[in-house]
Amino acid sequence: MTRVAIANVQAPFLRGGAELLAESLVAQFQSRGVEAHLIRVPFAWNPAELVLDHILATRLLRLGNIDRLIPLKFPAYALQHESKVVWLLHQFRQAYDLWGTPYQGIPNTPDGARIRQIIFNADNLYLNEARRIYTNSEVTGKRLSEFNNISSEILYPPLIAPELYYCDDADDYVFYPSRISPAKRQTLVVEAMQYVRSRTRLVIAGPPDTPDDLRAVKERIEQLSLQHRIELYPYWISDQEKAAFFAKALGCVYIPLDEDSYGYVTLESFEAQKPVVTCTDSGGTRTVVIDGETGWVVEPHPREIAEAIDRLASDRSHARELGAAGLELVRGMGISWDRVVEELLR
Repeated sequence: MTRVAIANVQAPFLRGGAELLAESLVAQFQSRGVEAHLIRVPFAWNPAELVLDHILATRLLRLGNIDRLIPLKFPAYALQHESKVVWLLHQFRQAYDLWGTPYQGIPNTPDGARIRQIIFNADNLYLNEARRIYTNSEVTGKRLSEFNNISSEILYPPLIAPELYYCDDADDYVFYPSRISPAKRQTLVVEAMQYVRSRTRLVIAGPPDTPDDLRAVKERIEQLSLQHRIELYPYWISDQEKAAFFAKALGCVYIPLDEDSYGYVTLESFEAQKPVVTCTDSGGTRTVVIDGETGWVVEPHPREIAEAIDRLASDRSHARELGAAGLELVRGMGISWDRVVEELLR
């Protein structure tokens, strides 16, 4: 029997799409008679010097008794194995496309530049050890090619439990489920709500990365006196609760900054036949969110996001058509766990 190790990183008390994907991948292998195990490598990125320690610590680990190693994220792919196949969800973006932005995270100092170069060198070395490299989107593959000159093949991650999602008559709200963090830009949607002319409300659901992230969203709601228009659930809601919110939403707002993949949020929204509002700089979401066809793609400005929300409210019939088109588009892409398992084992 083939023995597969899925290697992911785990920051204490943080959980998101990558963690759910890793767990689902293990379950999918096991359901097909493959013995699979999830290895969680501890990880912290602050202060930046810790990143180098984690690269070294991961590199020094040795995994025996397995036939195939499948790392998913930085620095898990530093693990050594003769049969390593990487399914790359993302690199340490602070050293790549986020360098020079407010999300850089690494000091803009000579020491910071040294840390960045070591991350580059490690990625170039350890990723090139893999037999094959898959990425979860065009965005991730393009970044890998541009910064590291490494080629890859796209392997789209399927939705974890599509059977949970359904469509019901829309209520007067849009839904934004996601971890609350600056990169997900919940405060930008909050600011947009002051310009929404329809009676549409905003429902935000998801845990904050840090107490400060939650505080920033709450303070912005209070500053704009929008408590009556915004419902905030700052914790993980159950899958059933999430499906129920999607079912009765006018649509979904999902506006991360340069997302690596299309995001599970978009797939969940389309499975519920609800359109998605995203932004021109939201990265991988634009693989499936096509302006005027499966949702709306707008500039990352409060007034433009507000106008898109009002368009959903003003023509509910058209909103339903956009959501149904999103589901049809995704199903036509041939995304499946069967293909994922087949590719990662070959």
